[in-house]
Amino acid sequence: MTVRERISDQSPAQIQALRTRVQSLYRQAGDSLQHDVVLSMAFEELALALEHLQAVDQGMLHKENEWLNKQAELDLECQRYKDLFVYAPTGYLVTSIDGAIRQANPAALALLQISERALVGRALALFVPEGQRRVFRNTVAQLIEADQPQEWVASMRTWDSAPFEARLTASVLRGASGRPLAIYWLIHNLSQAPAE
Repeated sequence: MTVRERISDQSPAQIQALRTRVQSLYRQAGDSLQHDVVLSMAFEELALALEHLQAVDQGMLHKENEWLNKQAELDLECQRYKDLFVYAPTGYLVTSIDGAIRQANPAALALLQISERALVGRALALFVPEGQRRVFRNTVAQLIEADQPQEWVASMRTWDSAPFEARLTASVLRGASGRPLAIYWLIHNLSQAPAE
């Protein structure tokens, strides 16, 4: 149980108990003979309430520091994955399930010879020669049904229609319910001569 949950569970009852004690002390304060005793008891009640609030404050501060540390770790991890995506020497794309390009790393932009601004939102199938688009779309439809990454060789073309052979590796990102959310693509140009 978190500090916040403990506070929300206990505080209403504790506040009501404190309120009842304060009201009782207030009634007793009407009797001038007991005035000093009542005042002393009131200070004790206030001191206890202050101790409780300080403990709650310390607990919340500790939890907040834990959360901030965890958030910093997650931010660092996220940046590391962004760097892997951006600086990878192979073309990486993220598309929607229907094939619209959402993201592309610089290697993919260079491979397809197009700017990111012009690429995002376009269908990946536009980079497949026209006569082979139906086969490509059928392969993507089968990929969505598969439970593991798929790899195949396909003819592709750059934005200015220069052809190249590509090895495509694609994997479907699924949500917690198993529903497909996006497709991750790795595109390797097989037409380029290996460097020696």
